[in-house]
Amino acid sequence: MQRSRLAACLLLSSFCLVDAAMAQQGAFLVGACTHFSQGKGLLERNIESLKLAGIASIRDEVGWGAIEREKGRLAMPAQYDAYVRRAASEGLNVLLILDYANPFYDDGDRPRSPEAIEGFCRYAEFVMRHFGKDVRLYEVWNEWDIGIGLPKKYDKGGSAEDYVNLLKAVYSRIKAVDPGVTVIAGASTSGAVKKGWLEEVVKLGGLAFCDAVSIHSYNYSDKFPERGPEACSAWMTGVQAMLRKYNDGKDVPFYVTEMGWPTHVTKGGTDPQLSASYLARLYLLARTSPSFAGIWWYDFQDDGWNPQYNEDNFGLVRPDLTPKPAYHVMMDIAPLVAAGEFVGRLDTKDESLQGLRFKIGEKDCWALWSADDRDRQVILQTESPERPLTIQQTGSDARVVKWGFRDWTSRRSEPIANQFSLVVGPRPVLIGDDLVGVSVAGVVARFRDVAEKP
Repeated sequence: MQRSRLAACLLLSSFCLVDAAMAQQGAFLVGACTHFSQGKGLLERNIESLKLAGIASIRDEVGWGAIEREKGRLAMPAQYDAYVRRAASEGLNVLLILDYANPFYDDGDRPRSPEAIEGFCRYAEFVMRHFGKDVRLYEVWNEWDIGIGLPKKYDKGGSAEDYVNLLKAVYSRIKAVDPGVTVIAGASTSGAVKKGWLEEVVKLGGLAFCDAVSIHSYNYSDKFPERGPEACSAWMTGVQAMLRKYNDGKDVPFYVTEMGWPTHVTKGGTDPQLSASYLARLYLLARTSPSFAGIWWYDFQDDGWNPQYNEDNFGLVRPDLTPKPAYHVMMDIAPLVAAGEFVGRLDTKDESLQGLRFKIGEKDCWALWSADDRDRQVILQTESPERPLTIQQTGSDARVVKWGFRDWTSRRSEPIANQFSLVVGPRPVLIGDDLVGVSVAGVVARFRDVAEKP
């Protein structure tokens, strides 16, 4: 419990407790995908573990095919009702996906005919009326651009035009039931975004039939540096710029509803420690964009035990809820990401050393890391050495340190009272809490193997 309190407070000596309920009220949602609708996990223990990690929102689904099992008759399965009600009662913001086909309509293909679109709209209305105020976020479909969730004969990409037709019909019906819910459109794969599918949706007028846009931004199969969080962040900044272009230059609320670096041991996998570092960097970088409203890590719990299968290794925790390194990192960055205010970037004097500045209340917090996953010695300098620092590598305990540095290894043995040295690598380090007059005085490469590429 002490570890969780320390993480929630972020920097032990200075930051107030920020719990999931408070985070939920902020501008940015720290989320994770769950599979309660598929019967996975132990509901009570999973929700407890989610909240301890600082996760404020879950993303799950209530499939059309499970709700309309007899044509024209809609009924909510007990297990759907149970997980949504329980999560909402625990203060989690539930994002529900309205998705997948129904065998009674269009032969089980995506709803494209007038009858099928009407059937989908009735299903969406039913879900909304059933859950009422317990659900405030709805996403229309999941990866329409590929054949996920469909019979094998329809396992192919869906057109942007057909998606907009569905979106246009269902948006007005949803808003008629409850104008206050947020309707999210897109939920497309990163490949579709790069090939122009999302832009085509926008060109066809899709922005008029949603309140926000989402994408899935996986890049774990790419080579470094394209597979890193910095490359992903830069690409997503371009996606947001595209949305503004079709929205009279105004920001469009933007979500990433699936993203992660799975820890399988075969091609495309990421070492668990590095995956944890990438998680922290992705969420921190998201706060540099004012239109970025939330990320749902995919997913919360590993789907199985096979170390060679990517789908079994996306989780923050193992199948039995044993935390992976990313879970502990999430505990530490969630309060900062949810409640902190991004105030600018640091002048780090090294283009590969990332430095972001945040405020939580009146307190300062800096996040420092190496974008190329290699170690650097960072020398900080202050105008007020009487004020101590709080240092926390995400995923580890915080410590309070005093100023003072002696560069004895290069035979300059005189102590410098207003400097402090620390080595920063791929895992973000958080520094607080009164940083007025503090700056980066120098950066020295401390690569353990200069011939080795990340």
